[in-house]
Amino acid sequence: MNAKEFGLKLKEIRKEKNLTLLDLKKRTGYSDSYLSQIENGYKDLPKPDLIRRLATGLGVSHIFLMKLAGYANSYIDVENAPNMCEGISKKSQNDNKVIDVTLPSTEEIKMENGEQTIRELSVDELRRRLFDLHDLLNMKVDLYYKDTFLTDEERKKIRTLLELIFE
Repeated sequence: MNAKEFGLKLKEIRKEKNLTLLDLKKRTGYSDSYLSQIENGYKDLPKPDLIRRLATGLGVSHIFLMKLAGYANSYIDVENAPNMCEGISKKSQNDNKVIDVTLPSTEEIKMENGEQTIRELSVDELRRRLFDLHDLLNMKVDLYYKDTFLTDEERKKIRTLLELIFE
């Protein structure tokens, strides 16, 4: 997505939320003229920090806006979104390390008119997908079994076996 497309989508989200540029200014701390320039595509695609502030101001997930801006791997920020990460990121009891997990936070949906749109997944959907074998096997993420990377062919075999067992 380019800056103009991102800006148009941002404006659409803002208007759906019944917010003016002045409202968004108050919520983000950025001037209304700067926000207008972003919405009209006169600025480059925002950096992740600005996207986070825009998302907070708009009341949407920063991961959703990151995806719209074209950041392919949107990470769940454990410190800034602790409720979202419950069950997705966990601390090891032995060394208290935080484990970040990258999940696709949106899915593309083909509309009846043939256009494609992006739908943001809810926190519950993200949690379910993290532990749903079917979803994991279909995600475009690296999967391993006993430290061995699973190829597409191996994933297909696993899906077939699971279908035989459960269906």
